[in-house]
Amino acid sequence: MKLIVCMSVIAAVFLASCNDKRDKKEVSGQATSQAEEVMPDIDGVSELQTPPEEAERNEIAEGDLPDEVINMLENDSLLSALQLKKVHKIQKGGDIYYDLAFITDEEETMMVSVSEEGEVLEY
Repeated sequence: MKLIVCMSVIAAVFLASCNDKRDKKEVSGQATSQAEEVMPDIDGVSELQTPPEEAERNEIAEGDLPDEVINMLENDSLLSALQLKKVHKIQKGGDIYYDLAFITDEEETMMVSVSEEGEVLEY
Protein backbone atom coordinates (compact mmCIF):
# COMPACT_ATOMS: atom_id res chain seq x y z
CA MET A 1 0.00 0.00 0.00
CA LYS A 2 2.82 2.39 0.90
CA LEU A 3 4.43 1.64 -2.46
CA ILE A 4 1.28 2.59 -4.37
CA VAL A 5 0.90 5.85 -2.44
CA CYS A 6 4.56 6.78 -3.00
CA MET A 7 4.36 6.01 -6.72
CA SER A 8 1.17 8.08 -7.02
CA VAL A 9 2.76 11.05 -5.22
CA ILE A 10 5.90 10.87 -7.40
CA ALA A 11 3.79 10.68 -10.57
CA ALA A 12 1.66 13.64 -9.44
CA VAL A 13 4.75 15.76 -8.67
CA PHE A 14 6.31 14.81 -12.01
CA LEU A 15 3.16 15.76 -13.95
CA ALA A 16 2.83 19.05 -12.05
CA SER A 17 6.43 20.01 -12.82
CA CYS A 18 6.04 19.17 -16.52
CA ASN A 19 2.89 21.26 -16.75
CA ASP A 20 4.62 24.24 -15.09
CA LYS A 21 7.42 24.28 -17.71
CA ARG A 22 4.93 24.20 -20.56
CA ASP A 23 3.09 27.20 -19.11
CA LYS A 24 6.34 29.16 -18.79
CA LYS A 25 7.19 28.46 -22.44
CA GLU A 26 3.79 29.65 -23.54
CA VAL A 27 4.04 32.79 -21.42
CA SER A 28 7.55 33.60 -22.68
CA GLY A 29 6.39 32.97 -26.24
CA GLN A 30 3.57 35.45 -25.74
CA ALA A 31 5.95 38.01 -24.25
CA THR A 32 8.29 37.64 -27.22
CA SER A 33 5.52 38.11 -29.73
CA GLN A 34 4.29 41.17 -27.81
CA ALA A 35 7.80 42.67 -27.84
CA GLU A 36 8.04 42.09 -31.58
CA GLU A 37 4.75 43.87 -32.13
CA VAL A 38 5.95 46.91 -30.18
CA MET A 39 8.87 47.43 -32.60
CA PRO A 40 7.57 49.62 -35.45
CA ASP A 41 8.65 48.69 -38.93
CA ILE A 42 8.74 51.74 -41.19
CA ASP A 43 9.62 51.02 -44.81
CA GLY A 44 11.37 47.79 -43.82
CA VAL A 45 13.67 49.46 -41.25
CA SER A 46 12.94 49.27 -37.53
CA GLU A 47 13.75 52.13 -35.18
CA LEU A 48 16.71 50.21 -33.75
CA GLN A 49 18.19 49.70 -37.20
CA THR A 50 18.27 53.29 -38.37
CA PRO A 51 20.73 53.50 -41.25
CA PRO A 52 23.84 55.54 -40.49
CA GLU A 53 24.07 59.00 -41.98
CA GLU A 54 25.84 59.03 -45.32
CA ALA A 55 29.04 61.06 -45.53
CA GLU A 56 29.46 63.47 -48.44
CA ARG A 57 32.86 62.89 -50.09
CA ASN A 58 34.27 65.33 -52.66
CA GLU A 59 37.71 65.44 -54.24
CA ILE A 60 39.29 68.88 -53.93
CA ALA A 61 42.56 70.54 -54.97
CA GLU A 62 45.44 70.86 -52.51
CA GLY A 63 45.08 74.65 -52.61
CA ASP A 64 41.50 74.39 -51.31
CA LEU A 65 42.68 72.96 -47.97
CA PRO A 66 42.28 75.21 -44.91
CA ASP A 67 45.41 77.09 -43.79
CA GLU A 68 45.57 75.01 -40.56
CA VAL A 69 45.81 71.78 -42.56
CA ILE A 70 48.43 73.23 -44.94
CA ASN A 71 50.52 74.45 -41.97
CA MET A 72 50.28 71.02 -40.33
CA LEU A 73 51.46 69.32 -43.56
CA GLU A 74 54.41 71.70 -43.91
CA ASN A 75 55.47 71.27 -40.26
CA ASP A 76 55.01 67.48 -39.99
CA SER A 77 58.38 65.75 -40.48
CA LEU A 78 56.88 62.61 -42.07
CA LEU A 79 54.08 64.08 -44.19
CA SER A 80 56.15 66.98 -45.52
CA ALA A 81 58.58 64.46 -47.07
CA LEU A 82 55.81 62.59 -48.94
CA GLN A 83 54.13 63.45 -52.23
CA LEU A 84 50.44 64.37 -51.86
CA LYS A 85 48.39 62.38 -54.39
CA LYS A 86 44.69 63.11 -53.65
CA VAL A 87 42.61 65.16 -51.24
CA HIS A 88 38.99 64.37 -50.33
CA LYS A 89 36.79 66.66 -48.24
CA ILE A 90 34.45 64.59 -46.05
CA GLN A 91 31.30 66.13 -44.56
CA LYS A 92 29.37 63.99 -42.11
CA GLY A 93 26.71 65.72 -40.07
CA GLY A 94 28.29 68.95 -38.89
CA ASP A 95 31.84 67.58 -38.97
CA ILE A 96 34.32 68.27 -41.77
CA TYR A 97 37.58 66.42 -42.19
CA TYR A 98 39.99 65.62 -44.99
CA ASP A 99 41.29 62.30 -46.27
CA LEU A 100 44.74 62.79 -47.74
CA ALA A 101 46.44 60.19 -49.92
CA PHE A 102 50.25 60.28 -50.03
CA ILE A 103 52.74 58.30 -52.13
CA THR A 104 55.48 56.73 -49.98
CA ASP A 105 59.08 56.02 -51.00
CA GLU A 106 58.02 52.40 -51.66
CA GLU A 107 55.36 53.64 -54.15
CA GLU A 108 52.55 52.67 -51.76
CA THR A 109 49.55 54.84 -50.90
CA MET A 110 49.29 56.08 -47.31
CA MET A 111 45.97 57.54 -46.14
CA VAL A 112 45.79 60.19 -43.41
CA SER A 113 42.60 61.72 -41.96
CA VAL A 114 42.96 65.33 -40.77
CA SER A 115 40.42 67.53 -39.02
CA GLU A 116 39.52 71.00 -40.25
CA GLU A 117 41.69 72.41 -37.44
CA GLY A 118 44.79 70.55 -38.72
CA GLU A 119 44.77 67.71 -36.18
CA VAL A 120 45.72 64.22 -37.42
CA LEU A 121 42.78 61.93 -36.70
CA GLU A 122 44.01 58.68 -38.20
CA TYR A 123 47.03 57.32 -40.10
